[in-house]
Amino acid sequence: MKKSALELKRDLSTIAANLESTAGEISRLAERVNDVDVVAVLHLMNQQYKDADRLRAYVDEIRAGRITRAKPE
Repeated sequence: MKKSALELKRDLSTIAANLESTAGEISRLAERVNDVDVVAVLHLMNQQYKDADRLRAYVDEIRAGRITRAKPE
């Protein structure tokens, strides 16, 4: 795999991990706040996890060679 593809894969994996970490932080913060809208918090967390899953799917496509990064012109 070319260096630019490895960098892209690494960046996407890092962003996915950050999204999941943020979802966990949202959960912990919501537990400490009174009168929090649980449905809204769950919706935010669900979206974070979905986005992380989408990024990991892109990583899999990069690994399989279906997505490549072209050199800038």
